[in-house]
Amino acid sequence: MSFQRFDISPNPAGESKRPHLSVFRFASFQSSRRPSQAPPAYSVDDVVLTRKQLHVRVLHWLRIAIASITFLVSVVIVACSATSLKTYANTHNTAEWILPLWPSTVDLRPTHALLACGIVLAVASVFYLVIALAPTPLRSDRPLNLTFTVLAFLSLFMTIFTTVFAGTIDSQLSDSTQAGTLASWTCKWQGYGPVAPGRFTDICATSTAALNLVILMVVIESLSVLLAGWGWWIGAKIKREAREGKGEVTHV
Repeated sequence: MSFQRFDISPNPAGESKRPHLSVFRFASFQSSRRPSQAPPAYSVDDVVLTRKQLHVRVLHWLRIAIASITFLVSVVIVACSATSLKTYANTHNTAEWILPLWPSTVDLRPTHALLACGIVLAVASVFYLVIALAPTPLRSDRPLNLTFTVLAFLSLFMTIFTTVFAGTIDSQLSDSTQAGTLASWTCKWQGYGPVAPGRFTDICATSTAALNLVILMVVIESLSVLLAGWGWWIGAKIKREAREGKGEVTHV
């Protein structure tokens, strides 16, 4: 590195002297640059580990989201079914001289099936959330995959069975004048508003909502089954890549 020095001296007019000011002007600048070095190469194990951690993290939070949605919807199903049963219990016993509000035969099996389905879904979702969020050895990949898969198939079976069972009985008794379910009998008064007896419109609304939510759960649990299969596929793919060892990968 070379530089030139310039001194500013006092002017001839006799002004006060200024301190010397040195101004450096770089004439040339040469720097010895080290040869560029590539980042250290990553091994196949490093890449597989990084990919595995990303996939496991995504699967982990997707499963938690599915389980949380299942729990919330199942709680609403239980609340709607329990409300319908409670309202029926308060209105079906009337005095002998009063015209009965309900037919001689009321089939409560669809409502009981909806209530049981909601309880099973709620328990299953809470069980998985506890395992997935608690810091236990069960949080490793294989136990979580197995637990989620079993619960997903169980929940899907419950929702499909409940939908077919409750829907079939409701449709069979919808036109009967001697028997009916809570939904089929009370929904005959739909549209009459204030003249509907014994909070029939409320029972119709809650019973219909419970059945529709179970149908929605069929879709959600189908997604859970697909998510479970995706988890097993990712695990198998990562293990296969780890065994094959495709060579050294750089600049990942």
